[in-house]
Amino acid sequence: MAALALALLLALAACAPGAFGGADPNDPVVAELQRAAEIIFHRMELGKLELGAYTTTPLVDARIPEGATLTLVEYDAEAGSTYMLMLTSSRFPEGAWRITPRGVSRVAAG
Repeated sequence: MAALALALLLALAACAPGAFGGADPNDPVVAELQRAAEIIFHRMELGKLELGAYTTTPLVDARIPEGATLTLVEYDAEAGSTYMLMLTSSRFPEGAWRITPRGVSRVAAG
């Protein structure tokens, strides 16, 4: 239930105008975190192609930027058909990156 509430709050925060605090995409920290989130997404997709389901195995040796944390928020353990990861960073507390099978999206920090 708590995970559902968190997912709903994150979805609503992402829709709010200016929810990401006007982060400058040219900021090297933001760019580094965005790239890391995209790489993580692609690793998950390649893992599904190779293993037949989403697992965290492809992330074992994933490099994340200094000060960043990758958190598994949601995972369908039965079928491995969905997941939600959050990439946050102490170097950019204004926002986070949500990574799901649908792609990468930036959300306001919560």
